[in-house]
Amino acid sequence: MAQARADRKAKLQARIDQLTARLEAQLDQARQRSEQIKSETEAKVRALKEKAEKARGDVKASLKAEATRIRQDYVKSDKRLKHLLASQLRGAAAKLEEEEPQPVHQ
Repeated sequence: MAQARADRKAKLQARIDQLTARLEAQLDQARQRSEQIKSETEAKVRALKEKAEKARGDVKASLKAEATRIRQDYVKSDKRLKHLLASQLRGAAAKLEEEEPQPVHQ
């Protein structure tokens, strides 16, 4: 009985390790993508601001508004990504709880 319990525990730990590794890989991929999007957004905003500095009147206002819109879109996108990751982590945790064997009462 002790051996069976040890086997179940080892199996569960292996599953936990497998899911943890998969989640870490997904998190790393999401972080890299987030950094890439952030860099691209900053470059676009910087370019628009440089154009706005040289522009006049309505064109200047339009370029500044576009830069603001791009930055706001980035913030929304970043929040969605973080929410999605949190949701995936909660799902993985729930899955682990479902797989955890119930203690055997004697």
